[in-house]
Amino acid sequence: MTTILKLSQLRLSPLNVRKVEPTGIEALADDIHAHGLIQSLGVYEDAGKFWVFAGGRRFRALELLKKRKDVTAAFPVPVIIKDKADAIELSLVENTQRENMHPADAVSAFAQLRDEGGMSAEDIAARFGYSTGHVAKLLRLGSLAPALLEAFAADTIGMEAAQAFTMSEDHAAQIEAFERCGNSPAAIRRALTTQKVRTDSSTFCFVGLEAYEAAGGTITRDLFGETGYADDPVLLDELVSAKLESIRAGFEAEGWKIVEVSAEAPHDIYSRGYLRPETCEPTNEEAAELAGLDAQIEALEAEGREDSEEAAALFDQRDAITEGFEAFTDAQKANGGVCAYIGYKGDLVLRHWTVYVERLTAKVEESGPYAASMIERLTAIRTMALQHEVAAQPALALDILLDSMTAQLLHGQQSYNLAADIHPTVTRHTVEQDMLDGSRLADLPAQLVERFADIPADRRFETIRAMDEADKMQLLAALVATSINGTIFNHGGIGARQATADKYADAAGLDLRQHWTPGQTFSIDSRSRACWQSWPKNAARAPPRIAPR
Repeated sequence: MTTILKLSQLRLSPLNVRKVEPTGIEALADDIHAHGLIQSLGVYEDAGKFWVFAGGRRFRALELLKKRKDVTAAFPVPVIIKDKADAIELSLVENTQRENMHPADAVSAFAQLRDEGGMSAEDIAARFGYSTGHVAKLLRLGSLAPALLEAFAADTIGMEAAQAFTMSEDHAAQIEAFERCGNSPAAIRRALTTQKVRTDSSTFCFVGLEAYEAAGGTITRDLFGETGYADDPVLLDELVSAKLESIRAGFEAEGWKIVEVSAEAPHDIYSRGYLRPETCEPTNEEAAELAGLDAQIEALEAEGREDSEEAAALFDQRDAITEGFEAFTDAQKANGGVCAYIGYKGDLVLRHWTVYVERLTAKVEESGPYAASMIERLTAIRTMALQHEVAAQPALALDILLDSMTAQLLHGQQSYNLAADIHPTVTRHTVEQDMLDGSRLADLPAQLVERFADIPADRRFETIRAMDEADKMQLLAALVATSINGTIFNHGGIGARQATADKYADAAGLDLRQHWTPGQTFSIDSRSRACWQSWPKNAARAPPRIAPR
């Protein structure tokens, strides 16, 4: 039987089995203040006082309302009075039998308040003691397709999957994603954002939210995560291209020989070497300004104020001046390359290198209705088809091999500019000329250039296709020969590379005496003796005579 007691007559019972401090008291207090106390408290009487053993959260919420002066000490509280002996058992029963409302029920209820009651998210939040953001999230879930809400209520999909479906407001797209992805949140998000770009992607960060929205772009925000999605990838691609082209124009105006811009780092970027800016001397004005700053800094250090904001400002001024002392000269730019690409976090990364030979470059211009990512996929499919065709035509494969190797070894082009990205390397030797005097050995790359100088760079592939098989094989032999390296370098040993060179020498029938005769006597140390002893003993590859000490 329900009895009405004053709030001032109630105390929290130590017999309540819930000992951990409950959460959400403020929200519950707001709800009670808006709707009243719907459920009675369980109490027992002891020493003229009434002790709350069931409904501790509601009692704490009432105490908070009294503290906030929203209710008085005389606030009427409905209670059910029980014997003290039954208090622990009944407290345990209440807490173990309690079942929280299914989130789907709360979602549906909030959606009804919005659709039928005309309440906004702010109104609902104020009435029920929730934050506006929490209510907005539940209302977003309430906008899911009815079939998905039913699946959510039946636990066919979980909360994370339901949240993932909110990435699209199209019910048909939601249902299609559900049929394809089931209860997988990650798969659902991928399916519903295939044509969108994450706002934490490198390209979006490079353009920036302000520039994207200023160009008319819209964002789908993920209320249940930190990531948003740009709805117009084509517009984003256009903004990326425009910004990169502006950067290209700036470097070209500075006089760089080669300027490359790219949304991603070229695959060979770390093989291009480095070009360092040169350091110049300060002008008289700069030197005087630096001297003045140094004097002020020394004075602050003498006063023990080297960590002060004033000292930091002086150091900043000094750094701003000295940074200008390092710059690329006009000569470096005239024979240098610069590559600008988008870094992982959307920053602009620059790489400078020295251009040793004339390279063929072409400005890539995208056109058509497709986004850059789709163009990449389509051209990748075409490349796969081309690979199949070439694999079925050995003669064509030989011509392509010759074209790629000739371009690099004869015409000085880089492999990353060629469709057949083959990486031959010209082996360079550090042998003094006096050791080669009187021998048949000479710089093979130089001989190669002289022998095949009639192959033009601009019509190289067409010329190779027209060559007879004998000439092709001679060209191939010369190109492959320039890449062979069996040298044992200083402080090195005999490894797999040298062993492979020995096999090639056996196959070639190499007789070193037919190519080279030593013109001087060599002393031999322990390391040379080890190399001598490891030299294969067949006559065709006998080492030169070395006079022992």
